[in-house]
Amino acid sequence: MANMDQTVVKDEDVARMLFLAVNPTTLEENDMEVASTPTYTDGGAVGLGLFQSTGDISSEGGSESTQRLMVKFEAALRDQSIYPVRRELQLRLLKLSTMELQNGNNLSTLESNFSDEVDQLSSNEEYVLEFTEIFERLKYPVPKEIKDQFDRIVTSKKIPFRKAEGNKKKTFFVYAENKILMKVCNSLSALEVYQMYTILSESKAVEEDDAMKDFLSQPCVSPEALHKVKGLKDVAFYYFVLTLMRKKMINRLYTHKLYFLLEKLKQILGEEKKTCIHIDRALEMLNRYPIASHPPGLCLIFHMAENRIGSSKDLTRVRELFEKVFMYDVFVKVDPTAEQIKSIISKLKAARNKFYDSLVVWFMGHGSKTYLNVKEGQIHRRLDLIEPFTEIEWFFKKPKLFFIQACAVKDNRKRFSSSSGQDLKALSTQVDSVGWKAPAGRVWQEKYADYTDVSNINCFADTLISYATMWYQPAARDEEGSLYVDTLVDQLRDHGSQESIENVLRRVHYNVNTVSLQHNEPGQGEVQWKQAPYFESSLQKEFIFPKSTNT
Repeated sequence: MANMDQTVVKDEDVARMLFLAVNPTTLEENDMEVASTPTYTDGGAVGLGLFQSTGDISSEGGSESTQRLMVKFEAALRDQSIYPVRRELQLRLLKLSTMELQNGNNLSTLESNFSDEVDQLSSNEEYVLEFTEIFERLKYPVPKEIKDQFDRIVTSKKIPFRKAEGNKKKTFFVYAENKILMKVCNSLSALEVYQMYTILSESKAVEEDDAMKDFLSQPCVSPEALHKVKGLKDVAFYYFVLTLMRKKMINRLYTHKLYFLLEKLKQILGEEKKTCIHIDRALEMLNRYPIASHPPGLCLIFHMAENRIGSSKDLTRVRELFEKVFMYDVFVKVDPTAEQIKSIISKLKAARNKFYDSLVVWFMGHGSKTYLNVKEGQIHRRLDLIEPFTEIEWFFKKPKLFFIQACAVKDNRKRFSSSSGQDLKALSTQVDSVGWKAPAGRVWQEKYADYTDVSNINCFADTLISYATMWYQPAARDEEGSLYVDTLVDQLRDHGSQESIENVLRRVHYNVNTVSLQHNEPGQGEVQWKQAPYFESSLQKEFIFPKSTNT
């Protein structure tokens, strides 16, 4: 185990460490002044915003910490030296090593998270968790002082931390968007980062964006320095990204402004007959939900076993898939009451659950179009199961998948035509724009671009709900399990890590609809029928389950 003074970080890793430790959920646009400093120029250099804080900056987590970091990044770019950033890293690590945290001696288990009181995490505790992972991720020994603090926090806060298996890296506490953006940065050369600044300065769309004017009107990034000074390329990239984050122009979900720049860069490289494979990979990563943690998410299974022959086999298949293949944390509750489900949802509000990148919820039981049967009662499908999960803060802007294996029958079954519902009324609303402003056509942008706001979302966004059967229809199950779960597990196992969840579900629909089913209907004998699963989705990006291979 290394001591603090024995850990020497390479120049190219200094900015990476500090960026990975940023908490993007706390970034805010603080009042800042443009510093009255000399303009540093170099042949072909591009504008760089230089800021000076109007007040003291603490080294605590949050927006003030990021503001301080940006000042150090600016100094490094201005001085063409990594020293200001290295000094900031040294100060933060020194503070971590001397931090006093509350001791705890309870075991950390997943099940305890759903029976104990909610625990919150301080910014200092988060910092310890993040830096422990960062050291290991970048292949440095963790200083003993920080490792001791880490062990105490994980234990006392009952954080469901899974130890690394084989050569798999621990990767749970650093925010997924930071890890994805680091991969993008690592794939770019110093010249390509400089070209992104050039694109910014020459793009008319960016020039007309008032939020970017202070950034574009300030001194310079030197292409020669970005190439010669190790780590300076990373400083330039992260400085730009943090600027967009603080101005609420990008976040873990909305990355179209960075996508815009990379597409422009790809065009330039194409014109120069240069390879663009790394740009294509970066664009692909930005098109998907950031799933970069291990475990990648939490899978909750509510399993009603009573009077459901074969249901235990469904449970076994699903649990094995998510635990062994997708490597999720899995929590199963058999025959829950409505109150127990409510309690479990409440426990998820604990800060220790904020590190999951996705949420998967299964319900296996009997039901109707509106209600699901639980022990000693019923719950409303949407109001008691789906909606409460979507309101958990930690899962905002993260994919939430619901799989409902239950009938949707109605005692007095009726068929309704597609025109039987009430007429929909249009509401007067304000929405946001996308290219630089939004990924949309010119007509759409002219109409809506001025109303975009990527900082807020509807809580029902980023949700997918898959149902075993259409409304007013039964769902097939026998002693070997259910047709829907069998087919879904089969398709997820074969295609879940290669294709979007929507594509996988279309495969499920196709296969289920090919199966001819029989049911003994009183008074009619054997009746032949077919089951038709369906899904509804408000996912805004591609969701693909992570591969189980080591990364």
